[in-house]
Amino acid sequence: MEKPARKVSKYNLATYLIMIVGVILFLLTPLLIRLLHFDSDILGILIFLIGLVMYIVGLIVRFIIKKVGSNRQVK
Repeated sequence: MEKPARKVSKYNLATYLIMIVGVILFLLTPLLIRLLHFDSDILGILIFLIGLVMYIVGLIVRFIIKKVGSNRQVK
C-alpha cells in the first residue's frame, strides 16, 4: 500500500517562500550593490530568519495541539 501524499499547509508554504526570498535577496547582494547601490545582505538575512522563526513556531504550535488533542478523554 502506498502512503497518502502528505499535504503541505498554506502556512508552511508561506514560510518556505519567505525563506526563499530572503536567500535570493542575500545571494543577489553583489549584483544589487553594483547596479543599484543597495546593500541587501542584512535585509536578506533578516527576512530568512523571520521565515525560519515562523516555521519553528508553527512546528511548536502544531506539536502542542497534537499533544493536547491526544490527551483529551471522551466521556
